[in-house]
Amino acid sequence: MSALACTNKTLLLERYLSYTLNSTLIRKQDATSVITYVASNRVGQNLAWDFVREQWEYMFTQYGVGSFNFASLISGVTQRFSTPAELEQLERFVDEHKTAGFGTATLAVEQALEKTKANINWLQENKQQILDWFNSQAKHTQ
Repeated sequence: MSALACTNKTLLLERYLSYTLNSTLIRKQDATSVITYVASNRVGQNLAWDFVREQWEYMFTQYGVGSFNFASLISGVTQRFSTPAELEQLERFVDEHKTAGFGTATLAVEQALEKTKANINWLQENKQQILDWFNSQAKHTQ
């Protein structure tokens, strides 16, 4: 399942994500893994996040709390968030779904917000220093 998420072809990744909504193609207990595998792919990160946002109500009502790990889904899809735009999307997502709640993913949602803010702050504090270091290393290799 992990290997199938390694492609750089967005059409294949989108199709793979859509399969998670059909338990005859991907078992419910494997759907979280598939979505987070796609999210760990640089090309698939935004696709997986968009998919979760678009399908959240369906997954939340159809999959319920049984075999579907919502906490793992949220933490896996938001793991690399590090921009103000991603934070804004996450906050909007939380706001849109706060009435229904997040069930077992409530803590994961709070942690995703905190981690995204921490990532943004870390980048602001360290980005220039890291860029300077990379530039100095590039000069040494030329």
